[in-house]
Amino acid sequence: MKKTGLIFFVLLMAIPAISMAQRGNNAIGLRFGGGLGYDSEITFQTPFDNNRAELNLGFGGRGHFNYWKLTGLYQWVMPIESGFYWYLGVGPSLGSWAHDDTDESGVFLAAALNAGIEYNFSEIPLQIAIDTRPELSFVNPPDDPFGFGLALSLRYRF
Repeated sequence: MKKTGLIFFVLLMAIPAISMAQRGNNAIGLRFGGGLGYDSEITFQTPFDNNRAELNLGFGGRGHFNYWKLTGLYQWVMPIESGFYWYLGVGPSLGSWAHDDTDESGVFLAAALNAGIEYNFSEIPLQIAIDTRPELSFVNPPDDPFGFGLALSLRYRF
């Protein structure tokens, strides 16, 4: 399991270099909150048609429960005004979970929805966003098959 997580992490880190050579307006950063416990995610966005694709690699847990997950989203982005945007997204989520106290573990697959609002600063290359991403696990859920929460994201735009 740890080897699979390492492979996903290396692939996630390679995406900015590949995308930067092809187009601008990318963003990379951290997403805090949401989900199954105390979460943090590495988050990457890149333009896709007139909208964008977002890839997140997250780690988290609570008590004797921990997990990692990889989520890919296609987001429809709509302007509000003066650097504010709102977005809606959908995509799959794949991950691994473990209960340390019972030695139970598994791999899960979920469908994720995403909705949020963001602000892109014009003076500095910073994006700040607040969003929610409900997820429904339909293959091997860890506890509750439905996850929901709010998250704060900070991204560097390049």
